[in-house]
Amino acid sequence: MLYKIALICDEVADFFREITIDADATFLDLNNAILEACGYDDSQITSFFTCSDTWDKEQQIVREDMGTSAEDEDVYLMASTPLRDLLEDEEQKMIYIFDPANDRIFYLELTEIVTGKTMDKAECSMSRGKAPQQLKGFDLDFNTLGGDSSDLDLDLDDFSTEGYNDDEFDPESFGIDGEG
Repeated sequence: MLYKIALICDEVADFFREITIDADATFLDLNNAILEACGYDDSQITSFFTCSDTWDKEQQIVREDMGTSAEDEDVYLMASTPLRDLLEDEEQKMIYIFDPANDRIFYLELTEIVTGKTMDKAECSMSRGKAPQQLKGFDLDFNTLGGDSSDLDLDLDDFSTEGYNDDEFDPESFGIDGEG
């Protein structure tokens, strides 16, 4: 069985991606297909949420268990959770957090379930528009900004250890007892 999953983003009006993926694939496979379809690197701690019809978050699917959920909550890990375990109906909605520092998301919808077919690797079956920038506010590429690293005006001598005297360091002022 195949799933066709549509992605949109409220930041870019003409952005659209459709991922076709096997229902037995994991959420990590879907994560990787989204990153590839958008040209993003795999440096962020992304996550999914299944949602109600009104986009209210329900179940979270994470890359790693950070131990932050309540004891009575199930923790779904991307690598071990097949899509078919949480996606059952056409028009089912999800949110994909691709920039967790700025809470930026894609809205996903299971648009079609194709029975009787399978595939080995997910693919971007439809692509329109340019994906939003992966990270907001962290672009330190000076060439993109029209400058170069000399624009930083850093004096590396300000960062030397010359003149530092280890005897003058007072661990107690930092709450360190000095033992151990």
